[in-house]
Formats: sequence, structure tokens, C-alpha cells
Amino acid sequence: MPLPSVLLDAALLPWRVGVAATRTTLALGVLASPEGPLRRPGGYADLLLRVIGERGYAEQLTDLLTDEQGPMRLAGAVNELVAPDRPLGRMLQRDGVVDALLAEGGPVDRLLAPGGALDRLLAEDGALERVVAADGVLDRVLRPGGLADRLLTDDSFIEKLLDEGGTLDQLVQLGATLEAIQPRLAELAAVVPTLSASADALGRAVGPLGDLAGRLPMSRRKPTPLGP
Repeated sequence: MPLPSVLLDAALLPWRVGVAATRTTLALGVLASPEGPLRRPGGYADLLLRVIGERGYAEQLTDLLTDEQGPMRLAGAVNELVAPDRPLGRMLQRDGVVDALLAEGGPVDRLLAPGGALDRLLAEDGALERVVAADGVLDRVLRPGGLADRLLTDDSFIEKLLDEGGTLDQLVQLGATLEAIQPRLAELAAVVPTLSASADALGRAVGPLGDLAGRLPMSRRKPTPLGP
């Protein structure tokens, strides 16, 4: 580099530093002014305070995670449900019920296989189509005067079932009667083995007596006739 250029740069260095410092000061002033991007409403300071300020997102998240009735309680309940010693946990274990259901060649595989039960159910002229077809099962059930109509009309089976004093009420009353009889049935069940044992003992006692009576000599006297 030529010497004059070096000398010129050295002479202008303080001026350049001053200009840069001035620009930096002005930029910081604009940044920190009430209308600047830092302090204006909705600016960077507001956004930062929303995160780490009082009742900010961080504090709310901490409260949420430490609340016993919050999501952590639900997570704890789910964790307890899938514990290895619980039914759902045993189902989800490797080689458990779910693995057996979803295994290759398992029930779900056979259900979804081409030509499987689901294919036959949804096939053209299959069971589902016959159910929802015109004049099919569903149509006959829901048409006027059909099964649903007869079940839900006045004085229908449902009406008689749910009416006051109807079949359902009678069944409830019968349940109360059965509850009252239950203790007596329990007492009777306790007595029946005793009666059975007594009958067996009586049978064993009567047998030898009958044999003994058969061995006694019969009276040879003829009975005295009655009358003249």
C-alpha cells in the first residue's frame, strides 16, 4: 500500500471511530426510545416479559406442570393404567393381547384381508348393503307401522314396560321381594344338609329294625272273628 494512503487512513481513523460511535449511540437511542422496537407496546421487551415476567408463560407452564389436578395428574393416571401389573399394561406388553391381535395372520389381519369378513360385509350385495337397501331390514324396521313404530307408539311394548306399575316396576318389586326372601333361603340352605344327614341316619337305623322284625316268629293264632 502506498505510504500516502496509509497516512491518510491513520489521519482519518479518529474521525471514522467517532462516526461509528455516533451511529451506534443513535441506533441504541432509537432502540431504547419509547417508540423504538425494544420499548414500544408489543416490542421485544414486552415479548420477553411475557415469557419470563411475573405470570409469564414460563411461570404459567411451571404452575401447570406442578399442579396436582393438572395434566401431570392425567399423565400419572395414564402411567398407572399402563403399569405392567395392570390389565391394560399386560395387554400392551410385548407378545401381549394387542400384539396377538395385530400380529401377521392374527384376527385383525384376517379381518382386513382381501375377501375377509370386512370385505364380505362391505361388498356389493353384502350384509350391510342388504340391511340398508330399499325394503331391507332397516327399512322394514323404520317404516310406518314397522317394528320401531309398534315399539314406540301408545300402548306399545315399550310403553307397557316403562309405564307406572308396568313390567319394569313389577320386576323391581319382585327384586325387593327376592331380597327379602334371600336370608330365609340362606337359612334353608344351611338346614338342608342337616336334614339330609338326619334322614340318612334314620334310614340306617330303620334297616336293621326291619331285618329284626322279619326274623321274629309270626303268631299262628287266627284272629277272633267279629260278630255273632
